[in-house]
Amino acid sequence: MHPNALSQCDNLALMKMSSRRDLAELASVFGYAPDALVDRSPSFRQGQALFAGGFVDAAEIVQMGERLTHEGGSDVRVPIR
Repeated sequence: MHPNALSQCDNLALMKMSSRRDLAELASVFGYAPDALVDRSPSFRQGQALFAGGFVDAAEIVQMGERLTHEGGSDVRVPIR
């Protein structure tokens, strides 16, 4: 994604990322996300994310709840002719 487009984002929902280089780039663009929290991303467990920006009062790591609906979906069968 072009850095100019990314810099226009006012909110960040960051899930587990293991690339230090990618995290450093994100930290430079999302300056309102504290480095100490961004740096914890590689150790996030399933369902954890860092929320930062205008949609939260303060940057924080959150734990998502369990799924409420049945997981569905599958491949669409396409007949071979």
